[in-house]
Amino acid sequence: MFKVSAAGDRNTAERLADLLTVLDPSPAQAVSTEEASRTKWRLDAFCPDEERAAGCAAVIALEAPGWSASVQALEDKDWVAESLKGLPAVEAGPFIVAGAHELRAAPIGKTPIWIEAGPAFGTGHHGTTKGCLEALADIARQRSLGRVLDIGTGSAVLAIAALKSGATSAVATDIDAESLRVAKENARNNKVGRTLRFVHADGAVHTQIRALAPYDVVMANILARPLVKLSPDIAKLTRPGGRIILSGLLTHQEPQLKAAFSGQGLTLVDRRRVGGWSTLVYARSNAPADQPKRASRRARRVSRRSNM
Repeated sequence: MFKVSAAGDRNTAERLADLLTVLDPSPAQAVSTEEASRTKWRLDAFCPDEERAAGCAAVIALEAPGWSASVQALEDKDWVAESLKGLPAVEAGPFIVAGAHELRAAPIGKTPIWIEAGPAFGTGHHGTTKGCLEALADIARQRSLGRVLDIGTGSAVLAIAALKSGATSAVATDIDAESLRVAKENARNNKVGRTLRFVHADGAVHTQIRALAPYDVVMANILARPLVKLSPDIAKLTRPGGRIILSGLLTHQEPQLKAAFSGQGLTLVDRRRVGGWSTLVYARSNAPADQPKRASRRARRVSRRSNM
């Protein structure tokens, strides 16, 4: 494991952290920023090998002229988890996401979600996860969540939150086998393992995913580009009248998503922005996609009869 470090002004540190997080693929497995002094913030990026560490340093040099990045080889240790240790509990709507130690002091009335620091994305600290949790809570207040699909589940925090909010069942998918291992452990810790099914899959067309469709709620907190690619499949997997929660996109990427999901029988019903990241919520029309066409044909037949 290698650590790439650089220091400078806060805005640049946070911009670099966002960039290294959103790159697909990213050379960094984990990125953190913290205040080093009154005038400087430090950026730390953890990379699995020397080649990716060099790539990370190159990104910093290109995007932040004047910043000097150092590369340090680390002892054999789970530094991704170490970098996340000590993070405070996160509150998002009715949920509080934290490790076991922090949850002991959780406020009464909050829904606890036990997620330990680890390599799988979804500790609740990222703006995309918070936005999805808040959107999910709003939907749960308005309607039954029913059957849920969580594409790119990471730590499974969203699927766990859905089940703790009344969902009858959930399917969680991820392309990364290690993330699924962590997600399964989190499901057991949160006592939702019996109603949460995991699928190792890339995208949304796996046989098991299709077999359990349609879903009342589909969530996908990934990245803008794969969201655009998956838009037709996500729409088809959603039950008429169902809801879709999308995140993993920066605010300036919203038009790309809106263009991809328009014309799919979907209506944008909510949008939230947290720390430069957006979460979009769509509703699928109650009518099957071909119903307007059938209605139009009936109208033409009536019109022809009236003109006879």
